[in-house]
Amino acid sequence: MAVEYITSRNMVDLIYETLRLMNKPLAHHCMRVSFIMSKMLETKGGYEKYEIADFMVLAMLHDVGAYKTDDVRKQLTFDAKTPLPHSVYGYLFVKYLSPLDEQSKMILYHHMDYSKTKELDYKYSFETEVLKAAEIMDVWHRSLGDQFDYKIINRYSGSKFDPKVCDLLFETVDKFDIFTKLTERTYKQDFSNSLEYVLLSDDEKDKYLKMLMYCTGLKEEQMVSETVATMYVCRELARKLKLSEMDKNEVYYAALLHDIGMLAIPKELLGAPRNLNNEEKNLIKTHVDIMEKTLENRLSKEIIKVAASHHERFDASGYPRGLKGSAMGTKEAILQISEQVVNAMEPKPYRDAHTRQEILDDLNNGIIAGKYDGIVADTFVRNYDEIMDKAAARAAAALVTHQKLMRNYNQVYRSLV
Repeated sequence: MAVEYITSRNMVDLIYETLRLMNKPLAHHCMRVSFIMSKMLETKGGYEKYEIADFMVLAMLHDVGAYKTDDVRKQLTFDAKTPLPHSVYGYLFVKYLSPLDEQSKMILYHHMDYSKTKELDYKYSFETEVLKAAEIMDVWHRSLGDQFDYKIINRYSGSKFDPKVCDLLFETVDKFDIFTKLTERTYKQDFSNSLEYVLLSDDEKDKYLKMLMYCTGLKEEQMVSETVATMYVCRELARKLKLSEMDKNEVYYAALLHDIGMLAIPKELLGAPRNLNNEEKNLIKTHVDIMEKTLENRLSKEIIKVAASHHERFDASGYPRGLKGSAMGTKEAILQISEQVVNAMEPKPYRDAHTRQEILDDLNNGIIAGKYDGIVADTFVRNYDEIMDKAAARAAAALVTHQKLMRNYNQVYRSLV
């Protein structure tokens, strides 16, 4: 599997950088909450370092639902009056799409008062209370500035927060001086050192990479279905071309992550019901460079190279580098053609979906003009229906979990209000 070439630590860094693409202040908030929580658990004792590291990753993801349900600018202030929607969505997102399914309820409960959660029969009840305290400490610390006093939490001891956790916070301050480190921004080295103990299996890395792909749906739902379809069209086309297992895996992961840079593009451009002007088009084109920089030194160079070429064309008419066919190979060609076909078959706000015949005509014309790799495009044309039918079936199966998340949101929300 291609995930053998990404370390556990690089995987965690990639999670953080992906969140940062969507909203830097919220990602920084989650980093600080993760740091506070790690020091509180370290102060309590009884945890292995890898266990604390796992809770740190959970804390990094604790507000992931806010990217979908909230005005994230308000999430970091006292204006966040309705935290339940993002808590529910974040819980389901982490439960279904990450390896942290057992810890995911911590996200569901992280804004509930202790008076409501103290009787819960949940394996991670105490850690949930620590997460609550860490979250509010960062919000108060950032919002109140020089007026901040961590001891204010005592006013809510027993009602909003667990008294034992309040005491633990005071011990942690005495032991690690965490708020001085946060103020002076010297906490990052401690944060980084603790994450060195994250231990992920290849299956867990694979699940996290897929979770990052699903993050695109937090901005634009259609991006998820298009990316999943592209992944499986690539896989079926690679099989027809008899690529090695390693090459097939590299194309698959390149397809999975090729549009992650879109997370940094303004949402209003992604679904604009009109043709974009040149300035807007150029802004969208930057998603390739953003993706490349995000993955750099974290994933294998070959996967990044293939992913970064998904808008290039063999006649040098593509972007961002205008590469010619001699600078690319079969793997790049597979992703380019698969992405183009999936994009064409999906309706857009500014155009209808292309018909099967229009797509085949484009492939044939592309072969003649030298726009596409001739062997790859011809293989696609000759096996079009078989490839598309198999890819559609596999894509539908892969999207079941994501669809389940969407269906369960209202049910979970209603059970808590």
